[in-house]
Amino acid sequence: MFLKNEFRTLSMYKKYIIKDKAMYKCDLNSLKLHLLKLKIPRYSTIIIHSSLFRLGIIEGGINSLMNCIREVFDESYTIAVPTFTFKYVNTHYWSYEETKSETGILCEKIRKLNGTLRSIHPFHSIAAFGPNAEYLTNSICESSFGANSAFEKLYKLKAYNLSLGSEFIGGATFCHYAEELLKVPYRFYKNFPGDVRNINDEKVDVNFKMYVRIIEEDYQYKNIWEVYWKDVLKNKLVIYGNFNNYSPIFLMNICDSHDFLYNRISKNPYYVAQKVQNIKKQCNSSATLI
Repeated sequence: MFLKNEFRTLSMYKKYIIKDKAMYKCDLNSLKLHLLKLKIPRYSTIIIHSSLFRLGIIEGGINSLMNCIREVFDESYTIAVPTFTFKYVNTHYWSYEETKSETGILCEKIRKLNGTLRSIHPFHSIAAFGPNAEYLTNSICESSFGANSAFEKLYKLKAYNLSLGSEFIGGATFCHYAEELLKVPYRFYKNFPGDVRNINDEKVDVNFKMYVRIIEEDYQYKNIWEVYWKDVLKNKLVIYGNFNNYSPIFLMNICDSHDFLYNRISKNPYYVAQKVQNIKKQCNSSATLI
């Protein structure tokens, strides 16, 4: 899922926050209590999707938020974040060290922490620290969600998907793992050759690809994740609430949620997809790929 929750300019941020109410603050003590109530077991692996603007003004900034997260999730936890980089579709260049995350301030902060490891993929890399970080990042998979990818490993670890401020669309990328595993008919493998560099700045000799949606001049297939979201809510596979009565926070067990999605797609390959007519010609941008 293309993460588009972060605003690109301060004016966009102000317009969004002030639209219905005055600027509000994110009380980190309240956030800490909210996270503790989720009761995520120690030694778990957690991938965190975030939209900090939705949380409000964070007192003490990003460093205080990091301290809050570490107070809740101690050294027994493995913390991962998406460090996706869709600009590769235009630049054809990706570097383990140099290429910044396009998925928000928190993700970039964690990527740059000492001891954080990063998986190698020009579109869907993740950064992680903690006991399972090396396992999550030490293999190279040609496709974003294929065998031995970071997302398959999250499934095998029975990891948790935690969203701070992000809605479901934009905060649960693991769902694409089921689509690729089942080879849904509305997607196909597309190769993306380029210059991909590892931690030692050595070129990686791998033909990277992505299982992208079919997009033709007059029609395309779009994901309709609202159907799945309603079903996981109905089946109590997600803990969902609003922090500060405004900012969405939800938690999903990736293994249980994936198995549910896998079974639904197995019975109906178009369970989360729909063919739609194009009103105008689609551009070949990163937003249309996944």
